[in-house]
Amino acid sequence: MALNSVCYSLQEALEKPATVIRLDLSDRGLVELPAEIGNLVNLQELILNKNKLSFLPDELVRLEHLRKLSISQNRLLNFPQVILRLLSLEHLDLRDNKIGEIPSGIKNLSELRILSLGWNTLRTLPMETAQLKKIVKLELQYNKLCHLPASLGELSSLRELNLDWNNLNLLPDELENLNLLQKLFLSENNFSSIPSCIEKLYALRELNLSWNKIAKLDGKLSELHELTVLDLHNNQLEKIEDDFCCLTSLETFIVRGNKLHALPDCFALLERLQHVDLSENAFVSFPEVLCELKSLLHINLRFNNIPVLPDTLLAMERLRELYLGANSISFVPQGLFTMKSLQFLGLTQNNLQELSIEQPENSLLQGIYLGGNPISQSIAGVDRLPHLRQLTLPSDAENKEEICKRLSHIAVELF
Repeated sequence: MALNSVCYSLQEALEKPATVIRLDLSDRGLVELPAEIGNLVNLQELILNKNKLSFLPDELVRLEHLRKLSISQNRLLNFPQVILRLLSLEHLDLRDNKIGEIPSGIKNLSELRILSLGWNTLRTLPMETAQLKKIVKLELQYNKLCHLPASLGELSSLRELNLDWNNLNLLPDELENLNLLQKLFLSENNFSSIPSCIEKLYALRELNLSWNKIAKLDGKLSELHELTVLDLHNNQLEKIEDDFCCLTSLETFIVRGNKLHALPDCFALLERLQHVDLSENAFVSFPEVLCELKSLLHINLRFNNIPVLPDTLLAMERLRELYLGANSISFVPQGLFTMKSLQFLGLTQNNLQELSIEQPENSLLQGIYLGGNPISQSIAGVDRLPHLRQLTLPSDAENKEEICKRLSHIAVELF
């Protein structure tokens, strides 16, 4: 008997119940699940997302081979006890319900590898969660967690932990024992400093601490030599310390919405850095140390107070995107428009009064954004950029109508 059926209705599945391995009943308006579901004795995946279920039938326990159960976006107020008897489960998704408590019997699900409990009303977790030794991904975002059990440090296989949008201000020191953890998400909590346990998470590759109240890094990240993505946007950072530059594997650094006004000279040691977002800070000059980073592909310095661009910027041969909107730039070096790899250039809301693009045929620019500048004269060359696909122009530019006519094949925005 071939076990290969994938069904999208229970009626269809019950025609040959022993052959069905996957049943997807998403978005069917189900208020309850018929007891006949227990007849699908070889079912391996059951998808019940986007329904109106508030409980599950006891007959579900007959699904001894069930590996994946997804019941996100339903109306569960309590953790269904029958799930605790599905001992083959490897993936359990209960996101976006109103579950307020996880029973200690969760320890029974010893084969679990992925547990998704985000968008519920959890305030804590049972200590027994630590007995899920095979779990590699634990999602707890958008709950009401105020603290975590120290026993979570015993989840020796865990590689991804999502705690975004909770009420945490501390993490248990025992989490430093999560030796395989690669991704940690802690945005929108109440941390005023970087939790001490993080400094020993040596396998960490991605860390998000955005939207907290962190004012200093305190050297707690300097040993994370595998870290490639660091997001600290919307905190209260005023300075990047020198020991930060030990993060030599860093590829993406997001720190917009802080109070930074300079970068340390040692920032040049971050030779793998490709994407940097320094927008909405307090820079009053272009941080020239960025020009030493030959791997940079993307720079965002919008909403600072930078008046002048350095000539050294023109030597950045790999740079593809440069966003400088909402600064105080009144002049741009001519070579900016024909930089070797530059494809997108943002200069909106600056103090540019005139602009002329020489040798536009040599430009690779696909998008150029000039709106919100006090340019009233003609803008020369912009309509002859061979790769242009996106353009915003100052509404007062003298030749805006002529440019729009010549570039009728693309959308031109005026402001």
